Amino acid sequence: QPGRAPRVSPAQAARLRAWNGLDWALYAHLNRSFWRRAEAFGAARLRREVARLRQRRDALARRCLRGGGPLPARAIADGRLRPFQPPGRAQILGY
Repeated sequence: QPGRAPRVSPAQAARLRAWNGLDWALYAHLNRSFWRRAEAFGAARLRREVARLRQRRDALARRCLRGGGPLPARAIADGRLRPFQPPGRAQILGY
């Protein structure tokens, strides 16, 4: 069935957890660090800053990007600027 993750055995799951252990530890550390800093910065202030950043990003996209946003790779005429498309169903967008 499309969209379903493949089943893995308990042994495979253990190997995957071991393989990704360092990534998970790094993610968990950075996530905790981010939320500590966000709390010190202030939730309301952070929301205002994020809103300003999004407004600025949108303004720059309208000014600088033809079409104003990401495009499917096949829509980018210059092949040197097309993003790599890995095998599978994922589609990497470009500008």
